[in-house]
Amino acid sequence: MIQSIVLQPLRNGEFIQFLFDFLNIVQKNDPDALKVRAQFEALKTSADETEKLFKISQASLITAEIEAMDNRRDRAITGISMVATAYTYSPDPVLEKHAKTLEAHFSLFGTGITRDNYMSQTASIRNILSDWETKSELKDALTALRLKDWKAELQAANEQFYTAYTSRNEELASASPDSLKTKRLEANAAYYKLRDRLNGHFEISDGAEPWAKVSSLANQSISNYNDLLARRGAGEAAPETPAATVA
Repeated sequence: MIQSIVLQPLRNGEFIQFLFDFLNIVQKNDPDALKVRAQFEALKTSADETEKLFKISQASLITAEIEAMDNRRDRAITGISMVATAYTYSPDPVLEKHAKTLEAHFSLFGTGITRDNYMSQTASIRNILSDWETKSELKDALTALRLKDWKAELQAANEQFYTAYTSRNEELASASPDSLKTKRLEANAAYYKLRDRLNGHFEISDGAEPWAKVSSLANQSISNYNDLLARRGAGEAAPETPAATVA
């Protein structure tokens, strides 16, 4: 079964990215095989229309300042990764072990974090930093390899980028708030229709494929967005976002 997510607190850019992430999962697993072609096409149309209202132009959105902030966090995460890789060749077995622990952790997030889209990269870095704060073996590795200052730089750079990028998004989106709100409500409804139809087939088939795979992939994506919302905190809900169904 595809788990629940509260869509209302997602900012417009995050909401649109969430829809396309979900559509991509369904597309790769064949909407016809999943028996959701009509619902898939309805959500795709709605998501495309929502994006058109939101996105004025990439040239207007991506300012030199935002690009510089993104470059700052790219340099930080690349530097940490390179230091960890270097220490995997250390003659000191303890340092080598710590370095391999960090490398293994990085691999969980793929090989091209700095090439991900802006919001995916932001979420990945936040998840990495959270693990570094909560998992003792990662904390020990950062200490042993003297990477605490690098970690602080990565955290500061990522948060600065996120604040600037989302503020720019909201500034641009404010040009047509009423039409965007209306289209977002339509997209909400289309998402839930597709999700509920997938869950219905999952139930009827007793969790058989291909619905089991789609549910697993969708839940992984939903978990990432729920983590993003949890880290942001209740005090930062997007004020322009219309009320959305919670299910």
